[in-house]
Amino acid sequence: MSEKSRIPGEKLNIALVAPLVTPVGPPFLGGAQVLLHELALGLAGRGHDVTIFAASGSRLEDKNGQPPPNLRLEEIAVKAGELTPADFQSMGENFDAEAFFRQGALFLETFLKINAANHFDIAHAHAFDWPAYALGPLSQVPVVHTVHLPSVDPHINAALATVYRETGRSRAVTVSEACARTYTNDFAFDRVIYNGINTAEIPFGTGNEGFLLFAGRMAPEKGPDLAIEIARQAGRKLILAGGIYDQTFFDEKIKPQLAADPALDYLGRLDRKVLHELMGRAEGVLFPSRWEEPFGLVLAESLAAGTPVVSWQRGAAPEIVTGGETGFLVPFMDIAAAAGATRNLGQLDRRECRRQIETRFSLEKMLDDYIDYYREVVA
Repeated sequence: MSEKSRIPGEKLNIALVAPLVTPVGPPFLGGAQVLLHELALGLAGRGHDVTIFAASGSRLEDKNGQPPPNLRLEEIAVKAGELTPADFQSMGENFDAEAFFRQGALFLETFLKINAANHFDIAHAHAFDWPAYALGPLSQVPVVHTVHLPSVDPHINAALATVYRETGRSRAVTVSEACARTYTNDFAFDRVIYNGINTAEIPFGTGNEGFLLFAGRMAPEKGPDLAIEIARQAGRKLILAGGIYDQTFFDEKIKPQLAADPALDYLGRLDRKVLHELMGRAEGVLFPSRWEEPFGLVLAESLAAGTPVVSWQRGAAPEIVTGGETGFLVPFMDIAAAAGATRNLGQLDRRECRRQIETRFSLEKMLDDYIDYYREVVA
């Protein structure tokens, strides 16, 4: 660790550790990958040296299609399908022993590479995987974590609680107060740092095409089937965009409805630029997650595009959406109330939607907060 990096204002040498289950790069699987990509570019743009450790096939691209010279990609050799995506419904019932132990070996390799490089000031892990939390505290380079998910895995909670008990700090931050509350019985986070939105890359839209939009992965916890029912009760056209995360769920709950209802249109997983333009054309975005959403990047991106949101009064949604100003928050699973709220979307000021994101959830604010946190840990 260089003495220079301890001086406020001097550049840091940062290792970012990605989830290894899939490559990082557009089109992104989910919000955590988007955040990691934007964080890497943003830190490099501030003059810090950044290396991102990610699965084979990852790509880093700025608006010109190239990464800056002080941003490097270190690929970890992960074969397609070698690791198992988290199944939030079974939570361990479909245990894959081979993937479990392979995951441990891959994160061990990652942290050993970070130590062997002998020039990193800090490592910042974004993987919600047991070896990242269990091996991180043993690293010679200080490791911090961003926890992007609520309390759903007692084994991960136990690892973080052990660090907190033995050191007095969790060495972790999370992305909303709502998410932090789900861990209260186990440990305290060092900080809450909201995800930041690069509004300069999200065009402001007029929403004059009158359709509703669901944007998110095709998985039960995200509720695309609930969005379909809300739109049906409201008598509105619904466009769905997002990759298929749970094929069985898609085949059983979504695909038959697409075939039967001409008011539904599924576009698959979209490039972020295309998705943001689509958001701006929508009159409103439906966000009916079944779980307590830890942040919900789609909420912030939609508001940045000027498009108000209909969501539940739970999870992080009340921290992002101002009810009656930038969207409507209704009781959990009240489909009729959500359908009714869509009829009032046109009354909301789309400019206010964007202004609140620019003020409260900017990319620059997030970068400031993370750099301040890195310096605190390094010092």
